[in-house]
This record gives sequence, structure tokens and C-alpha cells, in this order.
Amino acid sequence: MFAGVGVKKWCPSKQEPADIECDLVDGRKVGLQLTTWLDEPQIYDAKRHEGIELSLVGALEPFPPNETEHISAVWVYAKWRLKNAEGFRTQLLQFIAELDRRWEHEPKWQCPLGFQVSDFRGYPILAKHLDALEVRPRMPSVHSTTNKGSTGWLILEPRGGSYSPDQMVDALCDRVQAKTAKYQAKPSGMSEFYLPVHYDKAWVCNSPVRGIEWGYGEAVKAASARIGSAVGVFDKIFVYVPVNNENEAFPFYPA
Repeated sequence: MFAGVGVKKWCPSKQEPADIECDLVDGRKVGLQLTTWLDEPQIYDAKRHEGIELSLVGALEPFPPNETEHISAVWVYAKWRLKNAEGFRTQLLQFIAELDRRWEHEPKWQCPLGFQVSDFRGYPILAKHLDALEVRPRMPSVHSTTNKGSTGWLILEPRGGSYSPDQMVDALCDRVQAKTAKYQAKPSGMSEFYLPVHYDKAWVCNSPVRGIEWGYGEAVKAASARIGSAVGVFDKIFVYVPVNNENEAFPFYPA
């Protein structure tokens, strides 16, 4: 089935600008141009962060045990992918050991929330690759922070933060408008030309679509209202969302 009608056969299309052509059981031949619902700048940032994270893990594995006297955890905020893994590991552990030695002489570090350090003078590899370290102290009143020998104390910066579902509405509009602006004529020999928009990589690499009382259906409806009937040569536009063990298809145009 496709768009409520049985499909007799489908195949890659040789008729530009269709990617796929479908012969339907009712005799129609429908062309499909495919695109994905994603925010490309966010995808780039996610891939960059993933590369940095993998290089940090490679430099730190096997993760060293925490034998410091005063430090329970260190959050590592990196800005570049590592090229000198061995040198980075050596300097990072030396720097943390220096902080531990200076601890008793630094009253400002005694705050239960810890402190952030971004001055890496004398440690050129750290200065090149790190934005900051966030250092959390051991606290006698919190038993879990006083244990020595743990290996989970070096924590890599997580990706995330605040977001608005409007970001992905904007992204959906951008993707549809890019396709409607690109094509000026339907593929020859086809009765209708559809644009299915597929949601996949965005689930991992983009900010969420869901929000308070807001989901995929609401996002598609909002984007559809914004685009209106300015859909170029496309007869129908659909949005397909196969996530969380659900397979949902939403009409984008006609609304």
C-alpha cells in the first residue's frame, strides 16, 4: 500500500526528477522524490561532537582509577578532536594531580559545587584541545564521593541542552521548500508526483520534535500551515515517522 492505494510494483526511476516510480493497482503511475526531515547544521555539530568524544575515549581508555585525595569527578569539555592521544592523557592526569596537590591552599575550590578551570598554562596539549575542566570535590557528607579507585570519574561533556520544538518545524519547512524550489516540472509519463519526507537520522542527531502537548502530528500541521499551497509541482506531500516502534504517516499537503 502507498497513500491508501495498493502498489503493483515499484523501482528506481529513470525519469527526472523522480527517485522512485510506482505502478498502482488502479492504473496510475506515481513518481516519488525523496527527502529527509533534519536540521543540517545540527547534524554537522552532532557528528563533530561524536568525533571529539570518540577521540577522547580512545585517549583515556583504559580509564584510570581515581586515586586523588580531594577530587571526586572531572567533567571534560573538549573543543577539538585529539591528534596526540598519549600526550593528552599524560598531561591531563598530570594536571589533575597538580590540582589535587594545591587543593588545601585554594579556599575557593572548597565549594560543594566544585569549580571550573580553563587556564592550562604549562600544559600545551590541554590548552589546544580543551575549553575547560569542571572539577567536583569529594564530600565527607556524601559517601559515594569519598570512594577511591573508581574509573567513572572522568566524564565527557554530554551533548544536549534547552531546545524548542519550533526548531524542527523550521527544519521541516526548509526541507520542503528546498524541494519545491528546485523542480519546475513533473517527471514525464507519470500521473502524479509525490514528496515523501522521511524522519530518521534527526531522531539521534537533532533536537527533539516532541514538547509539552506537542508531537510529530502537531509539528507537521504547523509546518503545513506555514507552507500552505506553495508546493510547486508536487501533488501530495507526506511525512513518515518510524521511531519508538511506531510507523506513522502524516499528510502535509493537502493539509
